[in-house]
Amino acid sequence: MKHKTIVLDLDDTLISTHYRQFCCIENYLALKKIDFISYEKYYHIRHHQNLSNSELLKICNVNIDMNDFKQYYLANIESPEYLAFDSVIVEKEYLKRLKDKSIHLILLSLRNNEANSKEQLRLLGIFQYFDEVHFVKHNALNNSKVDILKQLQKENNIFAFCGDSESDHKAALLAGIDFIQVKTSLYSLPDFADAAMFSDINEYFLSFV
Repeated sequence: MKHKTIVLDLDDTLISTHYRQFCCIENYLALKKIDFISYEKYYHIRHHQNLSNSELLKICNVNIDMNDFKQYYLANIESPEYLAFDSVIVEKEYLKRLKDKSIHLILLSLRNNEANSKEQLRLLGIFQYFDEVHFVKHNALNNSKVDILKQLQKENNIFAFCGDSESDHKAALLAGIDFIQVKTSLYSLPDFADAAMFSDINEYFLSFV
């Protein structure tokens, strides 16, 4: 018998990474003795103009070696020091209630450092609620989550894949899985016409618990 299952994205779905990203940029620029904008301005620009971090630096006329910045960012953004800046969005009580209802919870996240990511989940007190945890690396050419979602679909009765991004939405479509869109992304994304929408993951969980 297949498990009743919800698949969950991590970053900006269950936890917020907004401030971590800002701090990584701010610290890099401090090493170069370059002042940066405030976190409030950073969030406003990224959210309302839908810019990547690199694009934001360009429009702010920050004069740096972009390749050097990207190398620093990738090498440090998943370090314990930076992961400590993340904040929890999901209510642990809702995760517990879902488990009490025998709902299988699977985490599927784009991360490069699996060991640091699992330790972060333990420190945040949410690791124990997941029946499976899958970390897949970023791939510029292919959506890394599609194949895993297809395999999980064969093994489980998946209600939905919950995420905050356009790439999550596309992965769900390609895997033939219903998508739940949460509005906690750093980007101001459109409402996906074929997705159920919730202000955050807790609002979605309330429909179960």
